[in-house]
Amino acid sequence: MIKFLIPWLAFPYVIDWLDGNFAESALLTAALIAVMCFKNLIRGFVVESAVMVTLVGMAVLSKYCQECSGVDATKIFLYGLLSLAGWIGVLLGHPFTLQYSRSEVAERYRRSDIFFKINNTISKIWCMSFSTNLVLAVLSINFEFYWPVFLLCSYVSILIASVVTEVFPEAYLNKCEAAHE
Repeated sequence: MIKFLIPWLAFPYVIDWLDGNFAESALLTAALIAVMCFKNLIRGFVVESAVMVTLVGMAVLSKYCQECSGVDATKIFLYGLLSLAGWIGVLLGHPFTLQYSRSEVAERYRRSDIFFKINNTISKIWCMSFSTNLVLAVLSINFEFYWPVFLLCSYVSILIASVVTEVFPEAYLNKCEAAHE
């Protein structure tokens, strides 16, 4: 999941590199993500798919609506889509992190309640990060002067979700082990 972040984080610089051509920048970034994350896209992984839909959708939309051609509008659309898809998955009992973690865990653990609980919790943390970033993206448009604060908060929320993703499974398993002793 992390390797798709490289083109996404480079997106604003690609816009500058292509002399402000938003549509071409979005399509080039989408192409880079498609190459780097082809396997996950074919499998229909939520995060990569949402980023692709957002970039291609915003490239097309920007041709008809110039106000929509910008990083701020793209972030609102992306975080809105990620929040919606993530929370729907959690509410329906299909946390999106299962897609990523199944490949890293032996078959016998994949069907356990603990595996599901861990993934459900991690998905909720990511959904909170996506939702927080959606609010921050909207606020950064309405309160432009504070954009550095909103950007910092955005990075912190993603960092927290990333750390929880790495640390929580082992901590939860250790807690369960200690409870059974």
